[in-house]
Amino acid sequence: MSARRFPTPEAFLGDRPVRIAVAGAGGTGSMLLDGLARLDCAIRAQGHPGMAVTVYDDARVRPANVGRQRFTHVDVGHPKATLLVHRLNGFYGLDWTAEVRRLDPAPPRCDLLIGCVDLGWFRHALGKKNRRVQTDTLWLDTGNGSDRAQAFLSHLGTPSHGLRLPNIFDLYGDALLTGDDSDLPSCSLAEALARQRWSINPMIAQVALTMLDDLFHRGGLDTHGAFVRLDPLTVTSIPIDPASWAMLGYTDAPTA
Repeated sequence: MSARRFPTPEAFLGDRPVRIAVAGAGGTGSMLLDGLARLDCAIRAQGHPGMAVTVYDDARVRPANVGRQRFTHVDVGHPKATLLVHRLNGFYGLDWTAEVRRLDPAPPRCDLLIGCVDLGWFRHALGKKNRRVQTDTLWLDTGNGSDRAQAFLSHLGTPSHGLRLPNIFDLYGDALLTGDDSDLPSCSLAEALARQRWSINPMIAQVALTMLDDLFHRGGLDTHGAFVRLDPLTVTSIPIDPASWAMLGYTDAPTA
């Protein structure tokens, strides 16, 4: 079966601000949020009403975060979400909000949920909780290991119409519950870098932002995800194709 194109949903076309919830303001989240703010400015300059963004993270800045995330030494001890939102609002003239708490697996009403949380149990709970919920919310999930990562822009639940894009839970299921030991806090930046390549977070953040750029500026998606590998450097896109999804283990999609 040939690949399909996913058209930009009506919620992104400009009648009102796009409602976005971002879970996680750490390694990938802090990089992605800066790009998201620049994208917000770009679409506003073209007459779009922009984005209404809320950032969720209950963590505070630790010394090991400085140098790998968008924080400085004076930020240590302060909430990540509050710091980033305050700075982005001031720098770009935005009106985003911060919630110093974890996003609940039953998220608030939004058009787009961006997950920048490596914790497998959270991604599993989010996917399982919303699998049969009727919603047009899109879920942009980013996750990474030491030198590999993936990003999927898919449906959180069951859309009201059209082809459903499978999400990370559809593709991986209970396998998301394994491997969370690597997400334990590091005591130092050196320890963090020994466990995770410095460039993996900005790399996967850029892949995710590229898909959002396509939604806002190109009318839709030809691919809805990608696998990234650093050694050797490889980016493998995921076409919107039920046959390709079946190869990844997802069998609920139509085959014709």
